[in-house]
Amino acid sequence: MQLLIKINSGLIAPQLLDDISTFENQSVVIIENESYLLSNYVGTKTIPSDYDVNKYINSQSTELPSIALTNTTVTSPNAQLIGNIWWLPKDESFTITANAEGLPDGGLMVMVERVINATQPVDDIRFVANIKDGIVTMQGKFEQSGNYIITAERLNAGLERIGAPFRLAFNTLEFDAYVDPAN
Repeated sequence: MQLLIKINSGLIAPQLLDDISTFENQSVVIIENESYLLSNYVGTKTIPSDYDVNKYINSQSTELPSIALTNTTVTSPNAQLIGNIWWLPKDESFTITANAEGLPDGGLMVMVERVINATQPVDDIRFVANIKDGIVTMQGKFEQSGNYIITAERLNAGLERIGAPFRLAFNTLEFDAYVDPAN
């Protein structure tokens, strides 16, 4: 049985209600500025925990919920999906939409990275996406030809920086903005 035993500074063994060998997997943890011995008690005595072990363990679980962006679409008069890359003329407006069940209504700053060799960022552009009723909508246009990507890794780094209570999960979106010879 796991226990949290409040301890003072100094030797731990004399502070315990049973032989120290009956306390396995020992570690000292700090809870509300107090020291506790967290261990698995394998002895036969009835020893109460000085702090709720489940409460402590749950407080250590800092994994944030991951919200999946699904059914992503890109619409634009001339956009074409070639393989996994969206081709569209530079300076042409586009709209990206995705389902995001559980994402609160509001806005989201989206960092779109201009890359070389399909992976190495050289610049970025910021767009604001709107979130309403579980749908994310972002409008924009690329004013410069080139290769652009939107990655969960980059957006999640921004979400971490601002302390957002969630992270996003989605496949990378890649764009090739090209010079349209007709314009």
